[in-house]
Amino acid sequence: MMVELDELEGRIQAAVALLAQLREEKRRLELENDELKNRVRALETAAGKQADDMKPRLKVLEEERTTLLDERRAVARRVEEMLAKLAVLEKAVHV
Repeated sequence: MMVELDELEGRIQAAVALLAQLREEKRRLELENDELKNRVRALETAAGKQADDMKPRLKVLEEERTTLLDERRAVARRVEEMLAKLAVLEKAVHV
């Protein structure tokens, strides 16, 4: 009977040690989880601010793109006009 009680006591002590270890690990994971939540909040805030800071720059770039496209169209139109005039001149010279 004493042997059985000693075995039972050993198993209880092992269970208590395991329970203490699991509690400590849970506490550590909860702290780590809180730290990660804080970091995510900080990153979200920074990302939102950065996005707000980029809006004016994006607007300027979009306006610049529109201007460049308009200039490109104007140059293409002038080149087509010059090619048409060149074709007329070539016909006049070959007549």
